[in-house]
Amino acid sequence: MRPARRSLKRAVLLNLLAPVLLLAVAIGAGGYLTITSVVESSHDRLLDGSLMAIAERLAVESGEVVVDMPQVALGMLETKTQDNVYYLVTSDAGPVTGYPDLPLGRMAAALPGLPAHWNATYRGNAVRLAAVARRVYGVERPVIVAVAETRLARNQLRNEMLRNLGLAEAALILAIGVLAWVSVERGLMPLADLSRQIDTRAVSDWRDLRPLDLSEVPQEAMAPATAINAMFERLRSATELLRRFTADASHQMRTPLAIVRMHVDLLRRESADPELRGSALAELDQGAERLERLITQLLTLARADESAVSAAGGTPCDLGDVIEHVIAERIAGIPPDTQLSCLIRQRPLPLVSDTVLLSELLGNLLDNAVKYSGAGGQVVLCADRSGDAAVVTVEDSGPGIPEAERERVFQRFYRAPNRADVPGSGLGLSIVKVIADLLHITITLDRSPDLGGLRATLRMPLSSRTPPDA
Repeated sequence: MRPARRSLKRAVLLNLLAPVLLLAVAIGAGGYLTITSVVESSHDRLLDGSLMAIAERLAVESGEVVVDMPQVALGMLETKTQDNVYYLVTSDAGPVTGYPDLPLGRMAAALPGLPAHWNATYRGNAVRLAAVARRVYGVERPVIVAVAETRLARNQLRNEMLRNLGLAEAALILAIGVLAWVSVERGLMPLADLSRQIDTRAVSDWRDLRPLDLSEVPQEAMAPATAINAMFERLRSATELLRRFTADASHQMRTPLAIVRMHVDLLRRESADPELRGSALAELDQGAERLERLITQLLTLARADESAVSAAGGTPCDLGDVIEHVIAERIAGIPPDTQLSCLIRQRPLPLVSDTVLLSELLGNLLDNAVKYSGAGGQVVLCADRSGDAAVVTVEDSGPGIPEAERERVFQRFYRAPNRADVPGSGLGLSIVKVIADLLHITITLDRSPDLGGLRATLRMPLSSRTPPDA
């Protein structure tokens, strides 16, 4: 089962709403404490008012404490919830009036003359008590006045305020969520436009590899959008290279194929002169050989283009062994009148590389040198160490390459004007350049000081790893 893809819109909304929810929880906790404090203090003030109204009516008659209970004292505590109200006036002589079993345990810690407040349970109900110790002239010890009410009105008011706070927070979170959704939609609109650009181009013309318009793309999305444009550019270059390669290859292959067809036609004529038939066979053989060589070079170039091998991903080898293997493979095809010299000045020359591609590179350089050195020519291949690098030179006695043409000869199917008389397709040095770039080998072309022809110099990093059988 394919895992669900992450939604950027959902992730942005969650990142926006998560702090809002945390803030709402913090506001709710603070609101609860604030509302509880406000409700308690406001009702406590009413209790204090009732308490003081009773305390003001204390008096002493015939040595006894009496109180004229004012009607307003308990009336101010009336609420819609019909809370029960209890009171008590007591002295050392005992209760004066009220409910004698009202709990006064907290009065021992109360300060004289200041009302004290606490919560208690009375007759099975949660109540809030307020009490004060009041001195009355003619009585030695203070008289205690206490008033209590049940908590119905307090709880109702607190719950109502908390409910309103919760509704306000819920409405605020909902509004923030809607606004955040709209904002995210508008903020991600450039990405949708970019997606439509790509989709429209894919439907209208899949070959359209022009860069995308990034003028409206936000900064945060610029990296992937730029990467898409870079990919388009690489695809465009690869497509153009393939198109040019196909055109050049078809042009190069047309000539040997025409030669083959023409001479096959001559051979079909029974009346053809024997000498002409022999010449036709020789030309046919040369054309087939040239076509075979061209196809081999095209396949080699295609493999080199597709290869992802680098020197860091190769295997340990000795450059001297690779050179000897290349010469052994090609020695039979070198003309007898061509003088080939090979000099490996130091052994071993350890490398970490792809031996197949390295052999192809050296083989193409050697084939090129032998072909252009001509009849009776000379070719010198030398390998040596220079610091932390191995240096290979391949020199020939051919016409060389003018300095102005030395960069262009690495282009596919390009041939220097002074080499047009030698058969070839212009792929040898381009294969060498492609492989050299893959293997991180630098190649330079100049004039051979000893043989007067072309000198190709390869420079490749040596490895500290010892090749096998070294």
